[in-house]
Amino acid sequence: MRIAELPWYDLPELRAATDAWWQGIAGHLRRLGVDRVPDVLQREGSHVERWRHPDLLLSQACGYDVLYDAAPWIVPVATPCYHAGGAGGPRYRSVVVVRDDAPWRGLAELRGARFVVNEASSHSGNNAVRPLVAQRCNGGRFFAAVAASGSHRGSLAAVQRREADAACIDHVVWELLHRVRPSARHGLRVLASTEPTWAPPYVTSRRTPPALAAVLREALFAAAGDPGLAEARQALSLAGFTVLPDDAYADLARFEAPALAARYYELPAPASSPLSRGGAAPS
Repeated sequence: MRIAELPWYDLPELRAATDAWWQGIAGHLRRLGVDRVPDVLQREGSHVERWRHPDLLLSQACGYDVLYDAAPWIVPVATPCYHAGGAGGPRYRSVVVVRDDAPWRGLAELRGARFVVNEASSHSGNNAVRPLVAQRCNGGRFFAAVAASGSHRGSLAAVQRREADAACIDHVVWELLHRVRPSARHGLRVLASTEPTWAPPYVTSRRTPPALAAVLREALFAAAGDPGLAEARQALSLAGFTVLPDDAYADLARFEAPALAARYYELPAPASSPLSRGGAAPS
């Protein structure tokens, strides 16, 4: 049996919708003649390990992973369009979040604050904010400390608990939580927004034959237009898919370029940081 997972935005409150969405995709794959389609999504263990599995049929990844660390193992199939992406179409952005009672009114005022990201390799939680900070850094430093929480939800909780002063949050996560878990945003406000870029793609193994990758793409587009999956798509804030050029995710490099030019290399503390709450997760 092949492997399938949909780890991005798989909040506990949305897992029924994610499962329904996968069942719809799987049905279209079988209709198109694909064999060994998984009946259920895998959630146990590390999605990074599954990316390396030669039988990976479908997953999701950060564009930063596609561009760098996971490039030897996965390739984009299609890029989703989200109603909650904050930028429209296949683009999304992030928001810098602080507490309601915090004194800051602009990003420049965060100099010397404690910052938290979900993980170092995340575009939405880390790379997206780098050009905004790099232009204001002093001697390669801007924040007093940068820690890793393991997830966007963990970052929000760290700010709520006053273990951190600010966090950079994927706009899709921010909006989904508003709908399904408003308590995760309680006492928080948006201080600034980042520039938009391409949304996290649906991916497959580099070992997936091109013909099968084309069928995967066809199944995703079919599922996006399937009336029977409208409820699941609405719950997940999915509006559809698009296919980007092969080099599209090189766009993320423009976010890190100003940081590298300014010699701004601030990275979060190791995952063993007191802020960490378990293993890394995308949302």
